[in-house]
Amino acid sequence: MSAPQPPGTGLPAAPKPAGRRPVNQRLIVGIVIALALAMVAAGIVTSWVRDRGTLGKAREVVEDYLTAVAEGDADRARSHLDTSRNYSGDDSLLTDEVLRASKERAPMSGIDVGEATKDQDRSATYHVPVSYTVGEDTVSTTVEVQVISSPDDPVVISLTRLRLDQYRGAEVTVNGVTARSNAPAVFPGSYTVAPASEYLEIVRGDVAATDVAKEDYTPSKESHLAVSEAGVELFRDKVVAEAERCLASTRLDPGCGAVMPQHPDPALYFKCAEVREGSVHRWQEPEEAARLHSVTPEPKIGSPTVIRADGDQLGRIRLTATCRQGDTWSEREMDRYDPGTRFGSPSLDLTDPDRKIMWTT
Repeated sequence: MSAPQPPGTGLPAAPKPAGRRPVNQRLIVGIVIALALAMVAAGIVTSWVRDRGTLGKAREVVEDYLTAVAEGDADRARSHLDTSRNYSGDDSLLTDEVLRASKERAPMSGIDVGEATKDQDRSATYHVPVSYTVGEDTVSTTVEVQVISSPDDPVVISLTRLRLDQYRGAEVTVNGVTARSNAPAVFPGSYTVAPASEYLEIVRGDVAATDVAKEDYTPSKESHLAVSEAGVELFRDKVVAEAERCLASTRLDPGCGAVMPQHPDPALYFKCAEVREGSVHRWQEPEEAARLHSVTPEPKIGSPTVIRADGDQLGRIRLTATCRQGDTWSEREMDRYDPGTRFGSPSLDLTDPDRKIMWTT
């Protein structure tokens, strides 16, 4: 039998377990983690469901938008547009009248709308592939749709414009409706640009603005303003009438730019030191008169509502006048390039209610 150990010299006591949490505390932590994971999962599911719903709604909106355009229902088509951002201030052509003319000329058909996809870089933006035919043109493009206020009401943000800058200065119509600016918004369709004035016309003014996603459409480079037959007839009648009155006048200044100076410049003109007022007789040879009667105006560059022609287009004038050379007065015929042997350049402002011919030299 061993001897008793002195106090403090026996084996150490077994250590107690350290850091062990009570069972109920571990259970609470587990529940919290599970709830957090469930909430994350629920958020993911909710977001997925919401996105799927918006994708479907975006497709529906695009399909109804194109269908409304095809049916010529401008109000219904406009209801799917973002009216705050896409018109550049001019929605004057988004009307039933404009769509009706487009439908008659080149109807939209064969609308096929694909599945929408979400834009990875821009939030609340969706892409919807579509194809359709306008007249004989088949279009495959992508329509952009955006959620502005409510996922249940996405709007189409793809809207093209018609650029009319090359007709600046003249009031023009598109499919019979006056455009309010040089960049009006248009639905996909066929458009004819024409001047509002009957005295002007537009050469090659048809525009097929068929792709709904294209930002701008511009008429061909060959398209330009010209004077219509009515404008040519108006101009000729007025110019010929005034020119014939000038030819009949014996005054130094007959009023059509064909001025004979009373005291010609001696450095340029040697036949006369002075021309007697009331002694001038003017006429045109038949071939020159034919040029006068066939004068054809053009719109003035920069001011297309003014139509004009160069004086040379009116033919040369032959004339005689009583001239003084020294102390002697005599009748002389002027040379081809002497003063007073050509008309001034006539112009007519179509906005002038009096339609008065102006002459410039």
